[in-house]
Amino acid sequence: MNPTGKPPRGWQGRTSIIWTAVGGAVVFALLSLISDLDVLMEALRGFPLMLLIPIGLLSLGNYALRFVKWHWYLRKMDQPVPAGPNSLVFLSGFALTVTPGKVGEFVKAFILKVRHGVPYTSSTAALLMERFTDVVAIVLLCFLGLFLEFLSPVWVVISGIIIVVIIASGRSRRFVGYLIDCFDRVPPFRGLTKHLRQLYDSGWVLTSPGIYTWSLIISVIAWLLEGIGYYLVAEGLGFHLTVTEAVFIYSASLIGGTLTLFLGGLGATEGALVGLGIAFGMSRNISIAAAIIIRVMTLWLAVIIGWLVFLLTPSLRSLLRVSSREKDPPTSELL
Repeated sequence: MNPTGKPPRGWQGRTSIIWTAVGGAVVFALLSLISDLDVLMEALRGFPLMLLIPIGLLSLGNYALRFVKWHWYLRKMDQPVPAGPNSLVFLSGFALTVTPGKVGEFVKAFILKVRHGVPYTSSTAALLMERFTDVVAIVLLCFLGLFLEFLSPVWVVISGIIIVVIIASGRSRRFVGYLIDCFDRVPPFRGLTKHLRQLYDSGWVLTSPGIYTWSLIISVIAWLLEGIGYYLVAEGLGFHLTVTEAVFIYSASLIGGTLTLFLGGLGATEGALVGLGIAFGMSRNISIAAAIIIRVMTLWLAVIIGWLVFLLTPSLRSLLRVSSREKDPPTSELL
């Protein structure tokens, strides 16, 4: 998708379903290959099913808090959408979480434009700020590794400085304008500079210190909930972690997945969960079982909810038909 250029005419639902199915199958196959399958299945069978309820509720809490932030962003940009329809738009984006770099989540911008007339510049600014504050919040949770003597203070300081510089730079119209002017000198980006300026102007209000602060507080709490979910998973498998250790393992693994920009972090996140679990004393099979359960109850629960929203909401389901009727749209117009 070209979020700042010409609005897309549709999106490819079939392709997204294929990405989701293939990604999940590949990850499960890889985890099975590196484990003793019989021992792994025994660990999974021994997990108390009732414990899935509080873990699921923690994940739902994460989704709810992130929706509050998303809804608030649109209102701050004078693009109010009723909370009910907007919640469906937000949840539908989860259906496309398992796409390279999570770019499929830009379907929210497409839906807001088609169904509610929200300009692409505003919805894209909200999307980018949403993802940025999520990443910063997860990095802040990773700083818990400092108290576990797992991270060097030097890395924490460097990461903190980088975050502060990025936030301060994003608030500077002069600096961002200079960067956009630099893009204008590069032939492939010359046609985008006008749209980049519109995008920045639309989202500039979201860079205010007050909005940044509350966004980060909401995001930290949201991702802390899923970290606590990982703690419950470990307890259910008979391995004791402190909450601090569990939140650090989960957050650090998410950062590892984010850096890969591949299929929403699939593979890399699971690998990091397994590796860090072992580093904190888990057996390989217990660590793999924990990775499978927490990802099912966080990532895959979200994907399932997203697709259910699409399929059970007529106004959204019709977008699948619109996409299927389109023949060979330009690549730059695909979502």
